[in-house]
Amino acid sequence: MVTRTNITILIVILLSALTGWLFYNNQGTPQTGYIIIQEVYNGFEMKKEMESKYMQAKNTRGKILDSLALELKALVQQINNEKEKNNSTIERFNNKREEYEQRKKTYEEDNAALSRQYDQQILTQLNQYMKDYAKSKHFAYVFGSDGNGSLIYGDESLNITKDMITHVNKKYKGL
Repeated sequence: MVTRTNITILIVILLSALTGWLFYNNQGTPQTGYIIIQEVYNGFEMKKEMESKYMQAKNTRGKILDSLALELKALVQQINNEKEKNNSTIERFNNKREEYEQRKKTYEEDNAALSRQYDQQILTQLNQYMKDYAKSKHFAYVFGSDGNGSLIYGDESLNITKDMITHVNKKYKGL
């Protein structure tokens, strides 16, 4: 005889089995997502800090060059105002101009090297944080969308860009 209690127990057992099966099945299904690479890069706090450090170094070098340029202008003015050309003033001008050109070249090279160094540090750290995120969230794939054909279509529900920015900034801050 089938009683109401037996039916309830049977329904509970079937629902439990179905829930367990669904849970087990979904555990094996890898997640897939994509990020908008430029947004993650631009939203990364370390990038902002390194960019600020770079600009400080570049501006400091620029101020030195500006100061040398003013000295050159003053020497040109002095040469133009002299009734008789003074070889010592012309020699100082030539030496100052040579110093200016040499420093300008050196500073441009130093700025480029510093930019490359900072970019490499940022990308190395960012890549590690993104790998950590993908592993911790059990993603099988995280595609990068950069507008160059690496991702033709992405369902907006798979866009994890904002989560990735939050994660990489928390990791960077040691959280």
